Order: sequence, then structure tokens, then C-alpha cells
Amino acid sequence: MIKTILVLATVFLVIQGADYCLKEAELNDDQFFDAVDEYFKGTKRPQRTVSVECPDPKDNSTCLYIVDRMGFHRDGTWFVARFLTPVPSLTKGFLSVSKLQKPFFKTKRTADTSIWKVDVGTMDVLTPNAIEFATMFTTGHFPLNLDIEANLTFLGVATGGLMSYLGHYFRNFDLTGIDIDPESEYLARKWFGYEPLPNSRILIGDGALLIKKMAENSETSDAVLIDACHNMEPPDGIFCPVESLRTPEFLKSLSKVIGMNGMTTFNLYNHKASNGSYQKVLEEFRRYFTECNLIENFIGNVKNVM
Repeated sequence: MIKTILVLATVFLVIQGADYCLKEAELNDDQFFDAVDEYFKGTKRPQRTVSVECPDPKDNSTCLYIVDRMGFHRDGTWFVARFLTPVPSLTKGFLSVSKLQKPFFKTKRTADTSIWKVDVGTMDVLTPNAIEFATMFTTGHFPLNLDIEANLTFLGVATGGLMSYLGHYFRNFDLTGIDIDPESEYLARKWFGYEPLPNSRILIGDGALLIKKMAENSETSDAVLIDACHNMEPPDGIFCPVESLRTPEFLKSLSKVIGMNGMTTFNLYNHKASNGSYQKVLEEFRRYFTECNLIENFIGNVKNVM
């Protein structure tokens, strides 16, 4: 009896879905581009703010903007990327970026990019996420094998993009992210395609305290990936990492957590950096870790330490 009900329900859903799609005229590629472009008209750039998320409605400084922006490949094909940014014009950078998936059915209704899904299996090669991902393998810490097993810890989640990407391809990774922003998991799930899984979770809390507790309990992590930044420029100009993640106490705890066989990466960004600023950070980190390297990702003066 149960099998009969399931079969009938499946047929019913398929018929309903097909009937719904037939109500809208499907557009060809050129028509669909024009329909999408309509949503971007009236803006200075081919971009639009699809949502404003303010944890504290009385404090505009807490607001983050979800911005969709159209771009073009060299061959003339186009795409849409979604940004999380503290400034909708993107003039002060962005916290995260993800590529969107074009809908299967191309209609006037589906031309609205705000309802498009995120392509979690694609990553911009110039972002800090991509640098962190690449260093896991180029350093030799992990073999380039989709079946490898490892537990990874993320301090600073942003939109969960790196966690989603790794979870998509490396099914045997156990992923734990933590972010002090109580809205982080909500934003990741609503706008950037993150889905919690048995082997992937986002915690709300202080990453520095998590690492301290892990060290005290002799817990380890194969890799600790740190991308915890201020949303707005702090007085010292150091956006990344936040202060609590560059203290001697934290670095000592982190060294214990990764042990002799693990690795860690830091996303560094100092808006007021002068010659030698990042080298000084590197020398400080070398007091706590066996081997440290500084990598530039060619976006402004952003650096990564690993």
C-alpha cells in the first residue's frame, strides 16, 4: 500500500511541475539575456542590490548588502555573481562572492536573479578562499584525492562558500565552521547556497575561545583555515584577522591544535600596510609554527600566511 501511495504522489508532482512550467513562455538565450538585463537597468554598473540584511535595524553600520552583478567572459558569454558587502557600491571591497546558476527554464519570471541558486561547485580563483583551498594541496599537507579523510576547522565563515565547495567535492571531510556574527549561518543558507550536512556545520561563537578549548582538551584539527575580518575599517587599518586571532595566547593554542602534522592559513589584510608590514607578521608567526610562508593573491595588498 505504501509503495502505491509513493508512486501516485510522484506522478502527481511531476504533472503539477510540468503544468506550472507550461504556463510561462520559455525564452531563447538572447531574449533571456534581455529579460535579465532589465533587472539591472537604471544602475551605474550592471549590478543590483537584492537584499539588505541588518541585524540591528536601529544601527545602519550593522547592515550587509546582497548584491548581484553581471559579468562577461572573454568569449562574450555572461554570468551573474553574488556579493556580500558592507557597501552596496562595492567601492570598499566585499566579504564574499559566489557565482550563480542560470535557471533551467528561461522565462521572464526566472530572469529575476534574486531567486537563482548559487553554484557551490565553482570558486573564483583570485579570492582568499581559493588561495586557502590551493595551499592545502600545493604544500603537500593533503593529497589531491577526493576520497581523503580529514577534519577541518574554519574561523570566520562569511557565507560558507569554502565549506560548501569542500563539502561538494570532498565527501569524507568533516567540516566545522564558527563565526561570531549570529547572522552568518542565516546569510549562508538563505543567499549563498550553504546546506548543513552530517559532516558540515556552522557554529555561532568566538573562534579564539573554540581553539583555546580545543587546546585545553587536547583536541586536534588537520587544518584550521582563518578568514575572520572586520566588516568596516578599524582604527589600525587591519581588517584581517581580527585582534583576538593574532594574540600570543591564541597562536600558542592554535599551534597545539594543529600539532606537527596539521596546517593553518590566515587571510591578512592591512589597509594601512607599509613596506615590511606583512613580513613583520610573518616573523611573529614563526615563533609559534615550524614553517611559515607568505603568499600574495594579487588583489590589492591582501596576503595569506600558511
